[in-house]
Amino acid sequence: LSGKADQFKALQDRPGRFETSLEEASFDAWIKYYRPDENAINNQISYYDKGEIVNFLLDLEIRNASKGAKSLDDVMRYLYNEHYKKGRNYTPEDYQKISEMMAGKSLDDFFKRYVRGHDELDYNSSLNSVGLQLSINKGREQGYLGANLTQQGERLNVSSVPAGTPAYEQGLNANDQIIAVDGQRANLQFLNSYLGERKAGDKVKLTVFRFDELKEIEITLGGKGVETYRIASVSSPNDEQKSLYRSYFGTDLK
Repeated sequence: LSGKADQFKALQDRPGRFETSLEEASFDAWIKYYRPDENAINNQISYYDKGEIVNFLLDLEIRNASKGAKSLDDVMRYLYNEHYKKGRNYTPEDYQKISEMMAGKSLDDFFKRYVRGHDELDYNSSLNSVGLQLSINKGREQGYLGANLTQQGERLNVSSVPAGTPAYEQGLNANDQIIAVDGQRANLQFLNSYLGERKAGDKVKLTVFRFDELKEIEITLGGKGVETYRIASVSSPNDEQKSLYRSYFGTDLK
C-alpha cells in the first residue's frame, strides 16, 4: 500500500488536477497530453495516473456496496464477455451502468464527482470500507520557491511554474535561466541547499536571463514541509471492514 500512497501524493502535487476531469483528460489525451507545454502542469492531468486511482476507489465502492460479492474484476469480465467477445463497443454510460449492476446501487454521485467532475478525491471515504485510512504527515517547514528546475550542463533552467506557488505569484517564468541567488552563482544543488536553510517569509533575490535580458526578481518565500502519505489500518475496525479487507487482500487486517 506504500506504492498506492505515493500515487495519491503524486496526484495531489499536480495543480492541474482540478482543471481537467478524468473524462476530459481521456478525451483530450491525443491533442494535449502527448504534446505538453510549459503550462501543462497547471491545466492537464494524466488519465493513466488519475484513472488508476479512481478505478481503485471504484473497486472499493463496488466491494463495499455488494458486501464483498462483486468487484471491479466482475465489471471487466462482463465487458470482455458482453462487448469484446461480441464485437461491441461500449460507452462511458455503459461502464457506469455495469459498475452499478455489480454494486447493486447507483454510483451516479461517484461518477459525477470523480469521473466527469473536478472534485477532490475523497480517499478515506472508500478506504474506510476495508478498514484503512490515509494519513498525511508534514515534516519541518522550510523556505519554498515552488518552481520546477532542471540542471542542463551549467545552465539552471525553470522548466515549469505550478500555479499558486511563490514563484508563480511573484513573476518567475518557465524557461527563465537562473544565474544567481542573492548574488551567489546558482546551480540546482546549491539552490536547493540554500532554500533549505531559509524559512517562510524570507526574501531571496534571483538573477535570471529571460530571452537574453538580465533581470532581478525578489521573491518572498512561502513555507512547505515535506509531506509523507501513509495508508494504515483504522484504530478499531469492525467485522465488516475486516471481512472486506480479507476478501480483497487475502490476509487478515492487523
